Amino acid sequence: MIALGSLALTACGEEESPPGGSAQQSAGSGTEVAADARNAADAGASQEAAAGLKHPSEYLRVTSYPGGLTGADLEPWTEGAPEVEQIEVPSSADGSAQKALYYDSGSEQEKPLLLVLHSWSTNYLQNIDIPIAQFAVANDWVFMHPDFRGQNDGRPESTGSKLAISDMEDALDYAREHANIDESRIYLLGYSGGAMNALHLASRHPDVFAGVSIWVPVYDLVSWHAWNEAQQAKYAGEIAEACGGAPEEGSEAYDACVERSPRTYVPDAAGKLRILIAHGIGDQTVPPDQALHVFNDLAEEEDRIPQEQIDQVLETREIPPALSERSTHDRYQFPRFAEADADILLHLQSGPAELVLFDGEHDMLYRPGLDWLAEQHR
Repeated sequence: MIALGSLALTACGEEESPPGGSAQQSAGSGTEVAADARNAADAGASQEAAAGLKHPSEYLRVTSYPGGLTGADLEPWTEGAPEVEQIEVPSSADGSAQKALYYDSGSEQEKPLLLVLHSWSTNYLQNIDIPIAQFAVANDWVFMHPDFRGQNDGRPESTGSKLAISDMEDALDYAREHANIDESRIYLLGYSGGAMNALHLASRHPDVFAGVSIWVPVYDLVSWHAWNEAQQAKYAGEIAEACGGAPEEGSEAYDACVERSPRTYVPDAAGKLRILIAHGIGDQTVPPDQALHVFNDLAEEEDRIPQEQIDQVLETREIPPALSERSTHDRYQFPRFAEADADILLHLQSGPAELVLFDGEHDMLYRPGLDWLAEQHR
Protein backbone atom coordinates (compact mmCIF):
# COMPACT_ATOMS: atom_id res chain seq x y z
CA MET A 1 0.00 0.00 0.00
CA ILE A 2 1.31 3.44 -0.92
CA ALA A 3 0.24 5.62 1.96
CA LEU A 4 -1.06 9.06 1.10
CA GLY A 5 -0.12 9.05 -2.57
CA SER A 6 0.55 12.45 -4.10
CA LEU A 7 -2.01 14.03 -1.81
CA ALA A 8 0.89 14.67 0.55
CA LEU A 9 4.25 14.77 -1.13
CA THR A 10 6.17 16.59 1.58
CA ALA A 11 6.43 15.75 5.25
CA CYS A 12 6.40 18.71 7.59
CA GLY A 13 8.51 17.00 10.23
CA GLU A 14 11.46 14.67 9.71
CA GLU A 15 10.44 12.47 12.62
CA GLU A 16 7.10 11.54 11.10
CA SER A 17 6.59 8.52 8.87
CA PRO A 18 3.65 8.22 6.46
CA PRO A 19 0.48 7.27 8.31
CA GLY A 20 -1.18 3.96 7.64
CA GLY A 21 -4.00 3.60 10.17
CA SER A 22 -3.98 0.20 11.80
CA ALA A 23 -1.43 -0.96 9.25
CA GLN A 24 1.15 1.48 10.61
CA GLN A 25 3.63 -0.53 12.67
CA SER A 26 6.99 0.30 14.17
CA ALA A 27 9.76 -1.61 12.42
CA GLY A 28 10.92 -4.57 14.44
CA SER A 29 12.29 -7.64 12.69
CA GLY A 30 14.64 -7.58 9.74
CA THR A 31 11.77 -8.76 7.55
CA GLU A 32 9.68 -5.77 8.61
CA VAL A 33 12.57 -3.39 7.95
CA ALA A 34 13.09 -4.86 4.49
CA ALA A 35 9.36 -4.61 3.75
CA ASP A 36 9.35 -0.98 4.88
CA ALA A 37 12.30 -0.27 2.58
CA ARG A 38 10.55 -1.89 -0.37
CA ASN A 39 7.37 0.05 0.32
CA ALA A 40 9.32 3.30 0.55
CA ALA A 41 11.06 2.54 -2.74
CA ASP A 42 7.74 1.71 -4.42
CA ALA A 43 6.19 4.90 -3.06
CA GLY A 44 9.11 6.97 -4.32
CA ALA A 45 8.93 5.44 -7.78
CA SER A 46 5.17 5.96 -7.96
CA GLN A 47 5.43 9.58 -6.84
CA GLU A 48 8.14 10.18 -9.43
CA ALA A 49 5.86 8.76 -12.13
CA ALA A 50 2.94 10.90 -10.95
CA ALA A 51 5.15 13.99 -10.97
CA GLY A 52 5.55 13.56 -14.73
CA LEU A 53 1.82 13.55 -15.44
CA LYS A 54 0.32 16.12 -17.77
CA HIS A 55 -2.76 18.07 -16.67
CA PRO A 56 -3.76 19.96 -19.83
CA SER A 57 -6.98 21.44 -18.44
CA GLU A 58 -6.87 24.75 -16.63
CA TYR A 59 -9.88 23.78 -14.49
CA LEU A 60 -9.22 22.58 -10.95
CA ARG A 61 -12.78 21.90 -9.69
CA VAL A 62 -15.88 20.46 -11.29
CA THR A 63 -17.92 23.36 -9.88
CA SER A 64 -15.87 25.83 -11.92
CA TYR A 65 -16.35 24.01 -15.22
CA PRO A 66 -18.53 25.92 -17.73
CA GLY A 67 -22.08 24.72 -18.20
CA GLY A 68 -22.71 23.52 -14.65
CA LEU A 69 -22.66 20.08 -13.08
CA THR A 70 -25.43 18.65 -15.24
CA GLY A 71 -24.36 20.03 -18.61
CA ALA A 72 -24.39 17.10 -21.05
CA ASP A 73 -23.81 18.01 -24.69
CA LEU A 74 -21.73 16.36 -27.39
CA GLU A 75 -20.38 19.59 -28.90
CA PRO A 76 -18.12 20.48 -25.93
CA TRP A 77 -16.65 16.96 -26.12
CA THR A 78 -16.03 17.34 -29.84
CA GLU A 79 -14.29 20.67 -29.24
CA GLY A 80 -12.45 19.84 -26.02
CA ALA A 81 -11.57 16.18 -26.52
CA PRO A 82 -11.89 15.40 -30.25
CA GLU A 83 -9.89 12.18 -29.85
CA VAL A 84 -12.71 10.66 -27.76
CA GLU A 85 -15.28 8.72 -29.77
CA GLN A 86 -18.87 7.68 -29.20
CA ILE A 87 -19.38 3.93 -29.09
CA GLU A 88 -22.10 1.46 -28.19
CA VAL A 89 -21.53 -1.39 -25.77
CA PRO A 90 -23.98 -4.30 -26.03
CA SER A 91 -25.76 -5.06 -22.77
CA SER A 92 -25.20 -8.57 -21.46
CA ALA A 93 -28.35 -8.19 -19.35
CA ASP A 94 -31.05 -7.24 -21.86
CA GLY A 95 -29.35 -6.87 -25.24
CA SER A 96 -29.79 -3.12 -25.44
CA ALA A 97 -27.02 -0.83 -26.74
CA GLN A 98 -25.33 1.22 -24.06
CA LYS A 99 -23.83 4.46 -25.29
CA ALA A 100 -20.40 5.47 -24.03
CA LEU A 101 -17.47 7.78 -24.71
CA TYR A 102 -14.19 5.97 -25.27
CA TYR A 103 -10.57 6.72 -26.04
CA ASP A 104 -7.69 4.42 -26.88
CA SER A 105 -4.61 5.74 -28.68
CA GLY A 106 -3.89 2.30 -30.12
CA SER A 107 -0.27 2.50 -28.96
CA GLU A 108 1.49 -0.81 -28.53
CA GLN A 109 2.46 -0.52 -24.89
CA GLU A 110 0.14 -1.58 -22.10
CA LYS A 111 -1.79 1.42 -20.79
CA PRO A 112 -3.72 2.33 -17.64
CA LEU A 113 -7.51 2.19 -17.92
CA LEU A 114 -9.57 4.97 -16.37
CA LEU A 115 -13.27 4.19 -15.96
CA VAL A 116 -15.19 7.38 -15.09
CA LEU A 117 -18.84 7.35 -13.99
CA HIS A 118 -21.22 10.27 -14.52
CA SER A 119 -23.11 11.81 -11.61
CA TRP A 120 -26.75 11.57 -10.49
CA SER A 121 -28.66 13.99 -12.72
CA THR A 122 -26.97 13.52 -16.08
CA ASN A 123 -25.61 10.92 -18.50
CA TYR A 124 -22.52 9.76 -20.41
CA LEU A 125 -22.18 13.18 -22.10
CA GLN A 126 -21.60 14.97 -18.77
CA ASN A 127 -19.30 17.85 -19.67
CA ILE A 128 -17.52 18.24 -16.33
CA ASP A 129 -15.62 15.05 -17.15
CA ILE A 130 -14.00 16.52 -20.26
CA PRO A 131 -10.86 17.60 -18.30
CA ILE A 132 -10.51 13.97 -17.15
CA ALA A 133 -10.66 12.78 -20.76
CA GLN A 134 -8.08 15.41 -21.72
CA PHE A 135 -5.84 14.04 -18.97
CA ALA A 136 -6.25 10.49 -20.33
CA VAL A 137 -5.39 11.58 -23.87
CA ALA A 138 -2.35 13.58 -22.75
CA ASN A 139 -0.95 10.70 -20.70
CA ASP A 140 -1.93 7.85 -23.06
CA TRP A 141 -4.47 6.25 -20.77
CA VAL A 142 -7.52 4.41 -22.02
CA PHE A 143 -10.67 6.32 -21.11
CA MET A 144 -14.17 4.85 -20.70
CA HIS A 145 -17.23 6.95 -19.82
CA PRO A 146 -20.38 4.79 -19.93
CA ASP A 147 -24.06 5.69 -19.67
CA PHE A 148 -25.28 2.81 -17.42
CA ARG A 149 -28.97 3.68 -17.90
CA GLY A 150 -28.46 7.44 -17.81
CA GLN A 151 -29.48 9.85 -15.12
CA ASN A 152 -31.11 8.79 -11.87
CA ASP A 153 -34.45 10.40 -12.59
CA GLY A 154 -36.77 7.96 -10.85
CA ARG A 155 -36.81 5.24 -13.49
CA PRO A 156 -36.50 1.83 -11.82
CA GLU A 157 -33.77 0.79 -14.27
CA SER A 158 -31.57 3.65 -12.97
CA THR A 159 -30.36 4.39 -9.42
CA GLY A 160 -28.09 1.48 -8.61
CA SER A 161 -30.26 -1.11 -10.34
CA LYS A 162 -29.00 -4.51 -11.44
CA LEU A 163 -29.20 -3.29 -15.03
CA ALA A 164 -27.07 -0.21 -14.28
CA ILE A 165 -24.46 -2.31 -12.50
CA SER A 166 -24.40 -4.81 -15.37
CA ASP A 167 -23.88 -1.94 -17.82
CA MET A 168 -20.86 -0.72 -15.87
CA GLU A 169 -19.42 -4.22 -15.90
CA ASP A 170 -20.01 -4.44 -19.65
CA ALA A 171 -18.19 -1.14 -20.21
CA LEU A 172 -15.26 -2.35 -18.14
CA ASP A 173 -15.13 -5.62 -20.07
CA TYR A 174 -15.31 -3.78 -23.40
CA ALA A 175 -12.26 -1.68 -22.62
CA ARG A 176 -10.28 -4.65 -21.33
CA GLU A 177 -11.11 -6.64 -24.45
CA HIS A 178 -10.53 -3.91 -27.05
CA ALA A 179 -7.47 -2.07 -25.71
CA ASN A 180 -4.02 -3.14 -24.58
CA ILE A 181 -4.62 -2.60 -20.85
CA ASP A 182 -2.08 -2.80 -18.05
CA GLU A 183 -4.12 -5.03 -15.75
CA SER A 184 -2.19 -3.76 -12.74
CA ARG A 185 -3.40 -0.20 -13.41
CA ILE A 186 -7.18 -0.25 -13.81
CA TYR A 187 -8.69 2.81 -12.12
CA LEU A 188 -12.20 3.90 -11.17
CA LEU A 189 -13.36 7.47 -10.56
CA GLY A 190 -16.76 8.81 -9.55
CA TYR A 191 -18.30 12.03 -8.26
CA SER A 192 -21.57 12.26 -6.27
CA GLY A 193 -24.00 9.78 -7.88
CA GLY A 194 -21.04 8.52 -9.89
CA ALA A 195 -19.25 7.82 -6.62
CA MET A 196 -22.29 5.81 -5.49
CA ASN A 197 -22.02 3.65 -8.58
CA ALA A 198 -18.24 3.40 -8.30
CA LEU A 199 -18.75 1.92 -4.85
CA HIS A 200 -21.25 -0.56 -6.29
CA LEU A 201 -18.82 -1.67 -8.96
CA ALA A 202 -15.68 -1.68 -6.82
CA SER A 203 -17.27 -3.63 -3.97
CA ARG A 204 -18.27 -6.36 -6.41
CA HIS A 205 -14.86 -6.50 -8.12
CA PRO A 206 -12.27 -5.41 -5.54
CA ASP A 207 -9.59 -7.55 -7.16
CA VAL A 208 -9.82 -5.66 -10.47
CA PHE A 209 -9.13 -2.06 -9.46
CA ALA A 210 -5.70 -0.79 -8.49
CA GLY A 211 -7.29 2.41 -7.16
CA VAL A 212 -10.74 3.89 -6.64
CA SER A 213 -11.21 7.64 -6.19
CA ILE A 214 -14.63 8.82 -5.01
CA TRP A 215 -15.81 12.32 -4.25
CA VAL A 216 -18.85 13.40 -2.20
CA PRO A 217 -20.38 9.91 -2.43
CA VAL A 218 -24.01 8.93 -2.05
CA TYR A 219 -23.71 5.84 0.13
CA ASP A 220 -27.03 5.09 1.83
CA LEU A 221 -30.20 5.89 -0.11
CA VAL A 222 -32.41 5.54 2.96
CA SER A 223 -30.61 8.19 4.99
CA TRP A 224 -30.02 10.38 1.95
CA HIS A 225 -33.74 10.22 1.15
CA ALA A 226 -34.49 11.47 4.68
CA TRP A 227 -31.93 14.26 4.27
CA ASN A 228 -33.45 15.39 0.97
CA GLU A 229 -36.99 15.16 2.26
CA ALA A 230 -36.04 17.50 5.10
CA GLN A 231 -34.39 19.84 2.58
CA GLN A 232 -37.37 19.56 0.21
CA ALA A 233 -34.93 18.61 -2.54
CA LYS A 234 -35.91 16.81 -5.72
CA TYR A 235 -33.72 13.80 -5.00
CA ALA A 236 -36.16 12.50 -2.38
CA GLY A 237 -38.84 12.08 -5.03
CA GLU A 238 -36.43 10.47 -7.49
CA ILE A 239 -35.31 7.95 -4.88
CA ALA A 240 -38.90 7.12 -3.97
CA GLU A 241 -39.89 6.65 -7.62
CA ALA A 242 -36.95 4.34 -8.32
CA CYS A 243 -37.52 2.29 -5.17
CA GLY A 244 -41.31 2.07 -5.49
CA GLY A 245 -42.21 4.47 -2.71
CA ALA A 246 -40.82 6.33 0.28
CA PRO A 247 -38.34 4.05 2.11
CA GLU A 248 -40.18 3.67 5.40
CA GLU A 249 -38.75 0.91 7.56
CA GLY A 250 -40.57 -2.37 7.03
CA SER A 251 -41.81 -1.43 3.55
CA GLU A 252 -40.87 -3.00 0.22
CA ALA A 253 -39.56 0.39 -0.86
CA TYR A 254 -37.22 0.40 2.13
CA ASP A 255 -35.85 -3.00 1.13
CA ALA A 256 -35.45 -1.81 -2.46
CA CYS A 257 -33.49 1.25 -1.34
CA VAL A 258 -31.27 -0.90 0.85
CA GLU A 259 -30.61 -3.20 -2.11
CA ARG A 260 -29.71 -0.21 -4.30
CA SER A 261 -27.37 1.31 -1.70
CA PRO A 262 -23.61 0.63 -1.80
CA ARG A 263 -23.69 0.43 1.99
CA THR A 264 -25.15 -3.07 1.65
CA TYR A 265 -22.11 -4.37 -0.26
CA VAL A 266 -19.07 -2.27 0.63
CA PRO A 267 -18.35 -3.90 4.02
CA ASP A 268 -17.63 -7.16 2.17
CA ALA A 269 -14.73 -5.41 0.43
CA ALA A 270 -13.10 -4.14 3.65
CA GLY A 271 -9.34 -4.49 3.47
CA LYS A 272 -9.47 -5.17 -0.28
CA LEU A 273 -10.17 -1.73 -1.79
CA ARG A 274 -7.39 0.76 -2.30
CA ILE A 275 -9.61 3.80 -2.14
CA LEU A 276 -9.54 7.56 -1.66
CA ILE A 277 -12.77 8.95 -0.17
CA ALA A 278 -12.92 12.76 -0.36
CA HIS A 279 -15.72 15.05 0.78
CA GLY A 280 -16.24 18.77 1.24
CA ILE A 281 -17.22 19.39 4.85
CA GLY A 282 -19.74 22.09 3.89
CA ASP A 283 -21.60 19.93 1.35
CA GLN A 284 -25.36 20.61 1.55
CA THR A 285 -26.26 18.29 -1.33
CA VAL A 286 -24.68 15.08 -0.07
CA PRO A 287 -23.77 15.56 3.60
CA PRO A 288 -20.30 14.43 4.70
CA ASP A 289 -21.60 11.71 7.01
CA GLN A 290 -22.10 9.62 3.86
CA ALA A 291 -18.32 9.60 3.27
CA LEU A 292 -17.56 8.98 6.94
CA HIS A 293 -19.73 5.85 6.88
CA VAL A 294 -17.94 4.62 3.75
CA PHE A 295 -14.65 4.94 5.61
CA ASN A 296 -16.02 3.21 8.71
CA ASP A 297 -17.29 0.26 6.72
CA LEU A 298 -13.86 -0.21 5.14
CA ALA A 299 -11.71 0.55 8.19
CA GLU A 300 -10.37 -1.68 10.92
CA GLU A 301 -12.61 -1.57 13.98
CA GLU A 302 -10.14 0.42 16.06
CA ASP A 303 -9.85 3.05 13.32
CA ARG A 304 -13.56 3.78 12.91
CA ILE A 305 -15.07 7.15 13.71
CA PRO A 306 -17.56 7.07 16.62
CA GLN A 307 -21.13 7.94 15.69
CA GLU A 308 -21.21 10.86 18.11
CA GLN A 309 -18.28 12.43 16.26
CA ILE A 310 -20.00 11.86 12.92
CA ASP A 311 -23.07 13.60 14.33
CA GLN A 312 -20.90 16.52 15.45
CA VAL A 313 -19.37 16.89 11.99
CA LEU A 314 -22.83 16.95 10.43
CA GLU A 315 -24.22 19.42 12.96
CA THR A 316 -21.32 21.89 13.21
CA ARG A 317 -19.47 21.30 9.90
CA GLU A 318 -16.29 21.30 11.91
CA ILE A 319 -13.90 18.54 12.96
CA PRO A 320 -14.43 17.64 16.65
CA PRO A 321 -11.26 18.00 18.74
CA ALA A 322 -11.17 14.29 19.60
CA LEU A 323 -11.28 13.40 15.90
CA SER A 324 -8.84 16.13 14.90
CA GLU A 325 -6.29 14.63 17.29
CA ARG A 326 -6.26 11.48 15.17
CA SER A 327 -5.82 13.32 11.88
CA THR A 328 -2.50 13.37 10.05
CA HIS A 329 -3.37 16.44 8.00
CA ASP A 330 -1.08 18.74 9.98
CA ARG A 331 1.97 16.50 9.44
CA TYR A 332 1.97 16.66 5.67
CA GLN A 333 1.52 19.14 2.88
CA PHE A 334 -1.22 18.59 0.32
CA PRO A 335 -0.06 20.60 -2.69
CA ARG A 336 -2.82 19.59 -5.11
CA PHE A 337 -5.53 20.57 -2.63
CA ALA A 338 -3.71 23.83 -1.86
CA GLU A 339 -3.50 24.52 -5.59
CA ALA A 340 -7.32 24.37 -5.70
CA ASP A 341 -7.64 26.48 -2.53
CA ALA A 342 -9.21 23.58 -0.62
CA ASP A 343 -7.57 23.13 2.78
CA ILE A 344 -7.41 19.62 4.22
CA LEU A 345 -9.27 19.46 7.54
CA LEU A 346 -9.07 15.73 8.25
CA HIS A 347 -6.95 12.91 6.92
CA LEU A 348 -7.33 9.35 8.17
CA GLN A 349 -6.12 6.04 6.84
CA SER A 350 -6.91 2.46 7.79
CA GLY A 351 -5.24 -0.21 5.71
CA PRO A 352 -5.90 0.63 2.05
CA ALA A 353 -8.79 3.02 2.80
CA GLU A 354 -8.00 6.73 2.91
CA LEU A 355 -10.36 9.54 3.96
CA VAL A 356 -10.03 13.27 3.33
CA LEU A 357 -12.42 15.99 4.48
CA PHE A 358 -11.58 19.31 2.88
CA ASP A 359 -12.78 22.88 3.13
CA GLY A 360 -15.38 22.83 0.38
CA GLU A 361 -18.89 21.88 -0.61
CA HIS A 362 -20.32 19.51 -3.26
CA ASP A 363 -17.15 19.41 -5.30
CA MET A 364 -14.49 17.26 -6.90
CA LEU A 365 -10.93 18.45 -7.44
CA TYR A 366 -9.53 17.06 -10.67
CA ARG A 367 -5.81 16.88 -10.04
CA PRO A 368 -5.53 15.33 -6.55
CA GLY A 369 -7.73 12.38 -7.49
CA LEU A 370 -5.98 11.72 -10.79
CA ASP A 371 -2.49 12.00 -9.31
CA TRP A 372 -3.48 9.67 -6.47
CA LEU A 373 -4.83 7.10 -8.91
CA ALA A 374 -1.66 7.26 -11.01
CA GLU A 375 0.41 6.14 -8.02
CA GLN A 376 -1.62 3.03 -7.34
CA HIS A 377 -0.61 -0.38 -8.67
CA ARG A 378 -2.14 -3.76 -8.02
